[in-house]
Amino acid sequence: MHRLYAYQISPRRTLSHFPEAQGGAIETSPELLKLFEELIPASKVESQSMVHLRTGDPESEPFRNQIRDHFLEICYGNDQQASIHASEIAAKLSLSMDQRSSKHSLLVIDAHELAQTRRIVLWLFPKDDVFRLQTSSKGNQLSVLDDVFSKSSTWRKAAIFSGPNTLHGFRTGRVIDIQSRKTDERAADFWLRLFLNAIYAMDSKNSTSQLVSTLKDAFESSTGPQRDQLFAAMVALPKSPNRNWSYTQIAQQYLDPAYQNSFLNRIPDMVRESSF
Repeated sequence: MHRLYAYQISPRRTLSHFPEAQGGAIETSPELLKLFEELIPASKVESQSMVHLRTGDPESEPFRNQIRDHFLEICYGNDQQASIHASEIAAKLSLSMDQRSSKHSLLVIDAHELAQTRRIVLWLFPKDDVFRLQTSSKGNQLSVLDDVFSKSSTWRKAAIFSGPNTLHGFRTGRVIDIQSRKTDERAADFWLRLFLNAIYAMDSKNSTSQLVSTLKDAFESSTGPQRDQLFAAMVALPKSPNRNWSYTQIAQQYLDPAYQNSFLNRIPDMVRESSF
């Protein structure tokens, strides 16, 4: 099984309707498959930041993630189902981007077999200005090529997930998002949070920033005493003599039992007890 899809993506976050994706299934060739196969080790995506997909509704559907549903259908569904879900991924990405992103980008979805399971890789390449110089005895001509996308751009993004067709497959993956290191956090946020609905796994690179982001989200969506307690936690944590925390410890230390679940439900089960 090897499925390849390509879409031209334009920012549509301000639209109220679901955009129609421009693109679809691509006829594979040995050259094209070799290019994307070599791009995985070349980009070092398999050693990049680990992320966990979050649930869209922790209360009623604690194991549901929209992007994960699409991954499973593309990798394990029939051709028609896979094509529909690939288009929905492209549309969701478009709705996650605003005008601070590239005006046009190329999304490539590469789904294939991997040993006893299956893997999906998403690539997002920005549009680039490319010159073509033609020389002849009659003179030289310089032109600009339209609809050209750069696979080597430092602004490219990627996500890689794999697993079986089970409850636990495709829940943890790796991402490349060079832009997330820039100062415009909201502009960079679309790939990880708005599109994938994922959070970074707890490691030394991103644990503190992830905690800050989670507390901020919980604070902005809360009211009354819960909001007051979250604010108190945000103020107290940097001053605490305890330098190692887990999300569960923070909830128990700073939140009443009635408010703890609404905070912890934002965190995947597998990292709630992890110290950082």
